[in-house]
Amino acid sequence: MNDIHSVDDEANYLHSAFWRAHPEYRRVPDRDRAEVWADRALDFGHAAVRDHHMALLREMCERYDFDGLELDWMRFGLHFRPGGEAAGREVLTAYTAEVRRLLDDHAKRRGHGIKLGARVPARPDTAWTLGMDAAAWAKEGLIDMLVVTPHFPTIDTDMPIELWKQLLDGTGVTLAAGLELMVWPWVDYPNPQTNSLETARGAAASVIERGADRVYLFNYMDSQTAMSDLANYPTLLREVGSLATLAGKHRRHIVTRADTWAPGDAPSCALPAKLGAGGDVAFRVHVGPRPAGRVMVVLGLIDGEGVSDVGLAVRNNGVVCGAGRGVDVDDPRPEFATFGFEVAGESVQGGYNIIEVHAERGCEIGWVEMDVGRG
Repeated sequence: MNDIHSVDDEANYLHSAFWRAHPEYRRVPDRDRAEVWADRALDFGHAAVRDHHMALLREMCERYDFDGLELDWMRFGLHFRPGGEAAGREVLTAYTAEVRRLLDDHAKRRGHGIKLGARVPARPDTAWTLGMDAAAWAKEGLIDMLVVTPHFPTIDTDMPIELWKQLLDGTGVTLAAGLELMVWPWVDYPNPQTNSLETARGAAASVIERGADRVYLFNYMDSQTAMSDLANYPTLLREVGSLATLAGKHRRHIVTRADTWAPGDAPSCALPAKLGAGGDVAFRVHVGPRPAGRVMVVLGLIDGEGVSDVGLAVRNNGVVCGAGRGVDVDDPRPEFATFGFEVAGESVQGGYNIIEVHAERGCEIGWVEMDVGRG
């Protein structure tokens, strides 16, 4: 809906003539201030911007006989001038209603229904603050499917699916949880990588257990943007859609972050966690259904210290874990040393598990995961 790939190159072939011709319609038309990419997104507060996009949708409806249309508000997530987001909620709701009417008219011509979906930020408060009242779209019968998702830098392994289910209750709207390709657990993390079969399994098991009706894969292609373990791509497609096909499989639950926030909001990130001597920190990890097999907490220490060097002790849900030892972790993995702590089976529960870490001497933790079913 508002793509800004390559906006640092005004002549790039990706840009429309409309975008080039109307810099005054951008979120931040003031060129005197330091720009970020999102400044050059179009501002849907301008009627001309909405009319331009609606004309494109009308042309699509006239040219093609399709079964569904998706409004991707996550490309790239900021659609109004700074400060225009609150007024923008009514604008986008009215716009979605107009699209719904357009599709209904063409459904009569085509002789079959045409469904409407939308993609919005993973967290309801972020979507609301950015001007996307997705709950209203659902309650007013404007959409058939809602995809809640991060933007791009990282998969979000703690999307509040339960809250979205409450907001959509009684609407009949299908709730899909979007899984991004990349793993980037903190903003300045030095080694972003793609998800593997095991980490995608972990994320899928979590969102399905939390109530998602569908798992939606974004950028999981079979070339260019693709998993590093591409040979497992067919297996991924067969397995991640249900708990039945995920049952008994090795899966990993990595602590990541939300990658989308509204202007003025502070980014929320659990990592890196710097501990002084005698320091404590807790991490919350959602593992989906209660694991039946072996479970291990894996921690990565940024400065390369050993567990004994810093005197690390780990508990899961209040129960002491086994002594830490160095472990090899498959991709995705950090560049720094990783250590495994065996979790007592009786302490593991479905849903959230609370990992508490105590350090006798100072250290910095840059990676946290719960590994389920490791061989």
